[in-house]
Amino acid sequence: MNTLKSLKKFALSGSSILACVQFAGIAMAQSTDVDTAVSAAEDQPAEERGDTIVVTGSSIRGVPPTGSNLISVDRNSIETISAATTADLLTTVPQLNSFNSVATASLDGFGSFAPGMRGLPASATLPLMNGHRLVAAAANETNPDYPFIPSIAIERVEIVADGASSIYGSDAVAGVVNFITRKNFSGAEVSVNYGVADEYQAFTFNGIIGREWDGGSVLAAYQYAENSNITGGDRDYRILDFTPFGGIDTRGTSCPSPNVLVDSTFYAVNYAAPDLVPGTTNYCDNGAVADLVPDSRIHSLFASGHQDLSENVTVWGEILFSNMRDEIRAAPPVQAQFITSANPFFQAPPGSGATVEYVQFRPDNLIGDDHFLNTDERRVGNSSFGVDFSLPHDLNLSVYGTYNWAENDAFIPSINTAALSAAAAGTTTDTALDPFGTMTAPAVVAAILDSSTTVNIDQVTKLAAVKLDGPLGELPGGEMKFAIGAEARRETFEQSGFVGATPVPEDLERDITSLYGELFIPITDDGESVFRNLSVSLSGRYDDYSDFGSTTNPKIGVNWTPTDSLNLRGSYGTSFRAPGMRQVGATVGAYYLDAANSAVFANDPTRGLAQVNTVYLLGGNSDLQPEEATTYSFGADFTPSFLPDLNASVTYYNIEYTEVIGTPSAAIVFTDPTFASIVYRDPTPTELSDLLSIAVPVNLPSPLPAIGNLLDLRLNNFGIRETDGLDFNVNYRWTTDFGSVFADVTGNYILNYDSQQSPAAPVADSLKLGIPRSTARATLGAVSGPVSVFGFVNYREGITNNFSTPTGVSSYDANSYTTADLRVSWRLPDSGATQGASLLLQVDNIFDQDPPFFPATDGIGGQYNPIGRYIALNIRKSF
Repeated sequence: MNTLKSLKKFALSGSSILACVQFAGIAMAQSTDVDTAVSAAEDQPAEERGDTIVVTGSSIRGVPPTGSNLISVDRNSIETISAATTADLLTTVPQLNSFNSVATASLDGFGSFAPGMRGLPASATLPLMNGHRLVAAAANETNPDYPFIPSIAIERVEIVADGASSIYGSDAVAGVVNFITRKNFSGAEVSVNYGVADEYQAFTFNGIIGREWDGGSVLAAYQYAENSNITGGDRDYRILDFTPFGGIDTRGTSCPSPNVLVDSTFYAVNYAAPDLVPGTTNYCDNGAVADLVPDSRIHSLFASGHQDLSENVTVWGEILFSNMRDEIRAAPPVQAQFITSANPFFQAPPGSGATVEYVQFRPDNLIGDDHFLNTDERRVGNSSFGVDFSLPHDLNLSVYGTYNWAENDAFIPSINTAALSAAAAGTTTDTALDPFGTMTAPAVVAAILDSSTTVNIDQVTKLAAVKLDGPLGELPGGEMKFAIGAEARRETFEQSGFVGATPVPEDLERDITSLYGELFIPITDDGESVFRNLSVSLSGRYDDYSDFGSTTNPKIGVNWTPTDSLNLRGSYGTSFRAPGMRQVGATVGAYYLDAANSAVFANDPTRGLAQVNTVYLLGGNSDLQPEEATTYSFGADFTPSFLPDLNASVTYYNIEYTEVIGTPSAAIVFTDPTFASIVYRDPTPTELSDLLSIAVPVNLPSPLPAIGNLLDLRLNNFGIRETDGLDFNVNYRWTTDFGSVFADVTGNYILNYDSQQSPAAPVADSLKLGIPRSTARATLGAVSGPVSVFGFVNYREGITNNFSTPTGVSSYDANSYTTADLRVSWRLPDSGATQGASLLLQVDNIFDQDPPFFPATDGIGGQYNPIGRYIALNIRKSF
């Protein structure tokens, strides 16, 4: 679909969004005005803030990101939203992938909390705290993770929805999310929040204390948050049998009550235990026992302070420590084993005369429960300390350092498949597996369960930096300003532990040296000509990595205000993402497929029916290069003089993301010329030996039979993503006889999103493969004296995706996902025990809206919030 057609579709779908907004009666929680962050800070007296405001997207004090769209969620909105954690707060931003969902870690709980932006991977969005880089904290990912700052300590969140590697370096491809903490706080404040939903409850405590004095301040904040889990079986909208809708039956047949196939009718007749009647089948929903939301608890402690040592020297520091533990219920891995009549627990179906049977079962009787319990515990510290020098001519020199560390303990129990197979072949009650009941001997059970992934991961980021910024001279449009800086960063990754009985040590490190500069040029500000208020920003950054080399990324931004009511802006630049250390150095595994399985999972079309034994490699790749992106955007901000309380903005963005790291599917490696270098047909002994020498054998037989195909499927730079779209925001505030009324609608509309596994691969339309085209959030609120009422509507367009049918694959359009939220707050009488106290009622998903139906997986179309209707009460008091 070309851009013009997409714009026409946007205009049509926009009417439905507006109808939804008007029906629900909604309004404002965030702003896209680039001056919002500056004005929020400028509410403080100049002597308190020291005129050292640095807005996200620029390294020059007092200069917003020129040409880029800046989304800001301020302190008032944070209190109104009443999010338990920083990750929860981001679920209210339509441009982020986590919008209107629940904040959980990726990769089944062992990844990061980074949500990603506009459908792009999470690793393409850079999280910051007060402009400083953060450490990776996940077990399976090494991209920077989101900080768990006590929500009571956050002043605002700024999101630059534009490439920003020219300022921040790696990961700032789709944009930057910067959490800015409160400063100059005096007094104390506490907040307690408790909420419930169906089969769910959550509790949060926040407290902050601070003191400021002439020339300095200090504050400390603490948060404790916990929530119970939600399993798939806790939600009644799950569907697995899609045959009534033209799909297939996806229910499991490896169940707590087994199914048996005998040798004489293998794959022809099924016998369901316990009666083993021919033609009967036990079905089950194995996902019902697994968590949609894990049981979680978080401790977070943040402290910061600054002190003027003299009129021109200020020292400052900040530290955030968080401890998070998730307990994640996981479905036991389904099992299937051949059992012979020599096994004392063998049960032949009546009348079958079977002596060998194939038993499909779930190992609940071995585990003693219907689930495994995975645990993931993270202890994370992010700290920065520095000295600021005020130099002559209004120059400012900052010398600072960052020390960030993370420890992750992950435990994932599993089944020892070798011990299970040995028990299936057992011939006595002391050695044999009972797949039908609980008679397996305790020692045999212990051997089968003696397998787990138990790893400890330590990651450290150290940074030393210096930055000089200030004015260069006067131009017709005002003061030209600059910033130059240098950084030296060291990242390390250490892993110890076992996967089963196999040790998995890793010891990775990299050094990064960076230079950057920025120049803000206010060309005109005459207030009369058509080119009045024209300004340009030029920025660039050079990064040199010890493992893959160097990269340089420039950016230009332009702001032009042709009238008092209209501001036009645009930007163009390049960005990059360095390969994560885990992607570079992760253990490489070697896997084997015999000729029969190769025909199914790695079919080589050049060999026809004569498929061959195949070995393939999966894992990290030390030859990875950075992912690269070219981004540009242009937009307009409109504040009409006849309606000065109305603000509207729209931004068009375009991202071309190349060299994306991934693993190609076996379906295309044999036919796509891009992958010719990783396919070895009839490999020589030297080729086979060289590649196997870098890998850990996973299921390689010994001795290894003749290998016809060798596939090097380690991570590599092959992928391409191209997307463009619109961000929009309209907000209005007006005064009435009873108080003030606020209205707002903000959102994202994707025009095109094309993906390729390689430059020569077919182009796939991601908008037809599960990514929603549009998201929006609208608000309507009123404040009257001590009472405020805010309503929100969250809209996610229904996804289009493929699903399996009995004869192949078809496409299905799911309905949209729209929910409504409510916030009612009351500032209690300002005297006595209630002085400084307020109450807030929170109701999310008021109408308990189920997610849309989709005829695949669990019947749920797209990302959604499994909590359902959630009702909470918040009590806040300041002292």
